[in-house]
Amino acid sequence: MQTPSISLCMIVKNEANFIEACLQSVKDFVDEMIVVDTGSTDQTVQICENLNAAVYHYQWNHHFADARNFGLSKAKGDWILWLDADETFDSSQQQLVKDTLSRTEA
Repeated sequence: MQTPSISLCMIVKNEANFIEACLQSVKDFVDEMIVVDTGSTDQTVQICENLNAAVYHYQWNHHFADARNFGLSKAKGDWILWLDADETFDSSQQQLVKDTLSRTEA
């Protein structure tokens, strides 16, 4: 039973108050963290980079689908975990999610 790879993908702008808790909650669960920044002027980018997230800058065009697809194009994982910056992942469920994904076709 092979464990599939998981990519975190996010679209953010000025989320310095929340982004660290979000990334900390998944950093040991996902294989990569993809953050699409749409023009932050606070410490969001620095926080993400300090937590080893790959940050990609994206010119906001008022279309979430375009920004989401840009982020997805950067992801290498078999599965995508999509979170908003103010969400956290329940670490007690990590093994359950990985077991479930390993029995599911990507």
